Amino acid sequence: MEIKPLIRFTIGPSSDAGLECLERSIGKIQKLYPADIVICHNCPKDRVDHLDVELLDQSNHTQGKTPPMGVAWKLYPPRLDVHRHEILIDNDIILEERIPEIDLFLESSQHCLLLEGEARTYGKFQRHVPANLKVNSGIFGMPPGFDFEPFVELYSAQGWEVNALGTHAASKTFDEQGLVALVLGSQRHFMIPNTTVTNCEKRWEKAKGMHFIGLNRTEKHQPYREFLKSHLKMA
Repeated sequence: MEIKPLIRFTIGPSSDAGLECLERSIGKIQKLYPADIVICHNCPKDRVDHLDVELLDQSNHTQGKTPPMGVAWKLYPPRLDVHRHEILIDNDIILEERIPEIDLFLESSQHCLLLEGEARTYGKFQRHVPANLKVNSGIFGMPPGFDFEPFVELYSAQGWEVNALGTHAASKTFDEQGLVALVLGSQRHFMIPNTTVTNCEKRWEKAKGMHFIGLNRTEKHQPYREFLKSHLKMA
């Protein structure tokens, strides 16, 4: 019997729009990929228990040696099932079509999966990530047998730094993105181009996938509203 891949989302304190996007994202994923879906949540369970997927309460990780914060929550736990392909996707990403690099990743037993970023934003790992590597941790994946936990434990041992400022202050840290780029970027990997999954923080750019950065902290995310309006017209 073929083993299904695992696709996991992480959700914490979020706007209603961010939660709505999560539900929409899961619905799209279920149509595109035969996978088991898990929501790791550090928000109250009643915010997500209407979704018909497996839920994992992350609250026990606050008692660990290095408690999570901000976007670093998505690394707790580092793997849900080390024996399967495992993909982590942000709740503010919607895939409209299958992504070629995800297909290649699922066909391989040796490659990781990364999403191309538009800048190098890596927190305390900035100088350790190769200069030519631009990664956005909105999507990343690990093959069967790849144990991410030792890397997370080692590199987070000194704690996560608060270094996400300005409009990204709610994320608290860019260390998580730096760690993903440093560790997975040093492995053989497939990189999803940022023209395939577009950055829709400031404007809606229709593509196979769209990343509505900033949606979790506001109800008035104009690119996401434009996306929803376009789908209402098509309905």
